[in-house]
Amino acid sequence: MSMLNVNNFYKHGYDEWSLPEEIRTILWGAIYTEEWSDHSVYKSIPSWSINTDITTPPKQDREYNREYEKAKSASSLDVVPQVYIDSIKQLFDNAYYSKWFRETCGFDYELRFIDLWNGSDELTYHWDGVEDHDLGFLIYLTDEPNWKEEYGSVLKIAEREWPDDKVYNENTIMPSDGKVILLNNMNPRFVHSVGQLKDNTKNRYTLNVGISVWN
Repeated sequence: MSMLNVNNFYKHGYDEWSLPEEIRTILWGAIYTEEWSDHSVYKSIPSWSINTDITTPPKQDREYNREYEKAKSASSLDVVPQVYIDSIKQLFDNAYYSKWFRETCGFDYELRFIDLWNGSDELTYHWDGVEDHDLGFLIYLTDEPNWKEEYGSVLKIAEREWPDDKVYNENTIMPSDGKVILLNNMNPRFVHSVGQLKDNTKNRYTLNVGISVWN
């Protein structure tokens, strides 16, 4: 039975898997039925997204406020369609993850937020753990089975000595269709960056999920 690459998750800060086909089909069906709107930062967002042009202004105009970001993220669970909540629970309850987190570690878990967007803004290396979640899912759904670096929107995961800015052990991950990245946000040494979408004819949907665990 395949399961989470425990060593990679704790040594390099992430695990890489592919969506089970049943969940992938359900999520694509949900994406096709969304009402998408243009956005000043992302290519487009669904009608229920918490990342409106008001709540997510261009990066040069942003002022980070932890409590505001936590409250904004938590509010997503009040508006996100149930299909996404059900799909994430089904994914995290899959033996691939539950064999480690539930059976071995004895963790319970709670969803902290779910968001969805198309495209990507450029984000330099950062740690998401300050926003009150231990695990972060990045689930990619794209029109391209083999995403090319020239399209942009490439994810990079690396390590750094806190609080230095210099990173090392950098890993480059293409957001191919159905790819699931689980980020270890419990350790501030693990950071990630995202490139901007360069080819606006491509769709790169990201389902972003925060989960807290405890035992």
